[in-house]
Amino acid sequence: MSFFDSVDEIKYQIGRFLWPTIFMIVGIIFCYIALVPEQLVLNNGEILHNQQSPFFLYGAIFFMLGSVVWYLYLFGIIRTMAGWAILGIMCIFSAYLLYLDYAIIDADVKYKAKYEMIDKDIIARMFDIKAAEVAYKDFYKHYTNNLDTLIWFVKNGKKMTVPNIGQLPDRAITPEERDYIYGDNRPIDKLMTDQEANCLAHSPNPPADLVGFSRDTLYVNVLDAIFYDEKYQTNRDKLEASIAFHPDSLKYVPHTSNLVILDTASVQKGEIRVPTIMFRMTHPMDSSRVYQIGDLKDNHLRESWSK
Repeated sequence: MSFFDSVDEIKYQIGRFLWPTIFMIVGIIFCYIALVPEQLVLNNGEILHNQQSPFFLYGAIFFMLGSVVWYLYLFGIIRTMAGWAILGIMCIFSAYLLYLDYAIIDADVKYKAKYEMIDKDIIARMFDIKAAEVAYKDFYKHYTNNLDTLIWFVKNGKKMTVPNIGQLPDRAITPEERDYIYGDNRPIDKLMTDQEANCLAHSPNPPADLVGFSRDTLYVNVLDAIFYDEKYQTNRDKLEASIAFHPDSLKYVPHTSNLVILDTASVQKGEIRVPTIMFRMTHPMDSSRVYQIGDLKDNHLRESWSK
């Protein structure tokens, strides 16, 4: 046999055994993936072992068995159409099992994506309710446990604001300015306050260093002052929520018709009684995942998921 004949023979044998060998290698790889769980490191440092479904292992076994049958046919041990039929059936069944495993993995990925989306949306709405309740308390000196009342306040209520226009002079008031503001002879031993400067700025003849100065109290719409404020919108965008802010939605757990659990109370702190609040939501896909802000027995507004 010449050299070229030997080369042709080698090419022929490689061609014959190439595909069954590939099937065997693929089966071994799939078998390894099925038997060795993937290790995922969570944000808290915990290691999660993600095991493939049994369908993946079954598909890997059928790939390897199909390769064995193919080898038996090539070595002449199986020479009937039954061998080809068995090989075809095993290959088809292996592919079907792998498809089932892919479908399970795909469904799991979609489930986790939806879970995380709702998680972010709930947190965003919790912060929306918190901002609304804080504004309500600033105006009325207590919280509300009525979600409809809170929604009305967000849409129609006012928030007190004191814009800082102008710079406070670094000096004390003069005796003449003291007489105008207070009408007495109290000592002038401290620097000018915002209230004194605001009073002088609105006098008939304001000092030159107070022209245009203002610390007047203004009342602006809650929507404009809080929820349409650029800083609030920027912080909300960082939460990556899929839902935009809308006051009428404050009463519902995102993506459900479930109402937010909301209650108020008060506790004694020294010689005064202070209002308290608690509101809570539950993840619709996981009853063990509970989000809460506040505590009826304490006047804090901490988030349960930040612990």
